[in-house]
Amino acid sequence: MSTAKMHRERISEMIAPLTGPVSLPLSSLLETPRRLTADVESPIDVPGFDNSSMDGYALAAATVDEMRDRPIPVHGRVAAGAHGQPVLPGTAVEIMTGAPLPAGTDMVLKIEDTSPGRFGADAITLDARAEPRPGTFVRRCGSDVRTGQTVLSAGTLLTPAHLGVAAACGVNQLPVLGLPRVLVVSTGDEIAAEAAAGINDANSVTLTAGLRRLGVDVDVAFVPDDPQQLLDRVSSSDAGLVISTGGISKGAHEVVKLAAGLDADSSMTFEPIAMQPGGPQGCGRLADHAWVALPGNPVSTLISFELFIRPALLGLAGHEAPREAAHHRLAHGFDEAPPAGKLQVRRARLTEAGLEFVGDSRSHLLHSYAEATHLVFVSPEDAGADDPFSAVGDRLLTWKIA
Repeated sequence: MSTAKMHRERISEMIAPLTGPVSLPLSSLLETPRRLTADVESPIDVPGFDNSSMDGYALAAATVDEMRDRPIPVHGRVAAGAHGQPVLPGTAVEIMTGAPLPAGTDMVLKIEDTSPGRFGADAITLDARAEPRPGTFVRRCGSDVRTGQTVLSAGTLLTPAHLGVAAACGVNQLPVLGLPRVLVVSTGDEIAAEAAAGINDANSVTLTAGLRRLGVDVDVAFVPDDPQQLLDRVSSSDAGLVISTGGISKGAHEVVKLAAGLDADSSMTFEPIAMQPGGPQGCGRLADHAWVALPGNPVSTLISFELFIRPALLGLAGHEAPREAAHHRLAHGFDEAPPAGKLQVRRARLTEAGLEFVGDSRSHLLHSYAEATHLVFVSPEDAGADDPFSAVGDRLLTWKIA
């Protein structure tokens, strides 16, 4: 029986060849976390010129020193986005935050350090505390980024701040990990509209939402317990990856297993994983497609997506968490005994007292999953030190999901 760590590595190895570097505009990366495939250098200095960090008056430090006891004439105004005229010694110019520092000036006085303390005066007098120091309230050219500087490194998982850095540097496209088109297949007679004892399908909705939030193009198909129909539907798809739900357990109508038996070229492996929920898993090739077969119970499906598929599509290494990870204590201890030798994945809310389980470990309780803020990993006692789901002391590993 494989561990969750082993299966994560297996899925990653299968999905990695389906990904590759692409160049995407920033506009398509605003809602989808992607990993950079190459370093990004700035083509410009940021800021691109010396500019004011305050609303106030631009002047020379020598003017402050020489005119401390006399009114300083004010000539003109420099707004952000405009270049002002050179400023003569002994005079000042009104300047707005972000405006370029005019020639003849080397510092900015805050408007609060002058009298009358407002714009529009013909002359200003200085507060006694004003000090003549070049560079005061000046953002120097290149003080944030220099031309040719590496601002984003290959392997970075892009955050809003990273995208903002690219935009500030005038970089409008980024080299990121391209993702395959995915066909999500919900299987089973029970999800058919005409089923006498039917159920509403949740799996295609949760998987599609999770995939699209990674920037994946998704098609959806519903296939009854007919293995040939499943093969025909997938064979006609141009998707690079198939993710199916259901049909891989020990029943008499396990359609994915039956389809693998009909396909002479199938390389599917079906193996229970030492985890709860989500034990039944499968992966390989079927119908000439890379294929990840997930269990059909909705919590098992969603947890399997979080543990195995999402990390692979993000290009994460085996030890990296695809969600914000931390270790927390339980508020009230265990409400049921964890299964021996298996990784148990529970849902919980994080409170001031610690983690409080939401629902129990059963794999159909999707509503309790929706009320949770964290996935909680209860690792087996014999988990190795390199297991990414291991606890630290009495603190359990968590991934923030809400």
